[in-house]
Amino acid sequence: MKQILLYLPVIHAGYESLLSRHGDATEILVLGESFTEDYPVMKKEIRALAPDAAARYIRQAGIGSTVRVVERHELPAAVVAETLVVPDEEMMRDLVHRYDLEKARKVIFDRTFLRWDRSWSLAQRPADFDGVVAADELSRVLMGKATDRAAQSSDWWRQVGALAIRDGEILCIEHNQHQPTEYTPYLDGDPRNDFRRGVRIDLSTAIHAEAMIVARAARLGIVLADADLYVSTFPCPGCARMIAEAGFRRCYFSGPYAMLDGDSILRSAGVEMIWVDTSTR
Repeated sequence: MKQILLYLPVIHAGYESLLSRHGDATEILVLGESFTEDYPVMKKEIRALAPDAAARYIRQAGIGSTVRVVERHELPAAVVAETLVVPDEEMMRDLVHRYDLEKARKVIFDRTFLRWDRSWSLAQRPADFDGVVAADELSRVLMGKATDRAAQSSDWWRQVGALAIRDGEILCIEHNQHQPTEYTPYLDGDPRNDFRRGVRIDLSTAIHAEAMIVARAARLGIVLADADLYVSTFPCPGCARMIAEAGFRRCYFSGPYAMLDGDSILRSAGVEMIWVDTSTR
């Protein structure tokens, strides 16, 4: 016997795929509104359907034999199957642990992206670039310049270099740095110390290398439209937005990991993403 337990704020193809993969489940349990007491993040989901409405849509779709809404007071008694399937999300992992649902049964954490929770937001993954790999000497030399510039950063944890080029002319070259001085986080302490990567990125004394490129070009009156950008690490979502709005034509990178939707931002803006193979440098 198998049951599925999940938070179901919206109905989309990801949820349909999850439920279809486990079509042999005898029952689908949808978290009710009482769970907002344990997980306030549920209150922030402005798209959320009422649990009864979400369950009704699933019933009408004919996915699963039985669908019902469960509330806090009904767990763990509502889970009776030998196998329990839950989405691999931070909230659901905590719920399984909190209600001791792994006791006397097999729990399957289905690694399917359904929504941006904290673990998915912080996860690094290979950048979904355009499949183009540059291994020519010029690309390696330019990426080498960006990487060498990264070494000038005083940031002990993350050093990034970037350069903008058009028609063989380097327009700007920068590295990530701190304001008002390079030594700010080491004089007064780094506000990032109490936060994991990706959490509250606004609480920082740093400006990223790509942002420095855009800021420097604005100060000097340099047009970046249709220029190429070389960056030693794949841009974060904030920098991806600036790259898109600045009108860069191509983004060359060597650090192949993306967070959140940086790659989709660049793709939607028509910025070609090219991974530079520096292995022979």
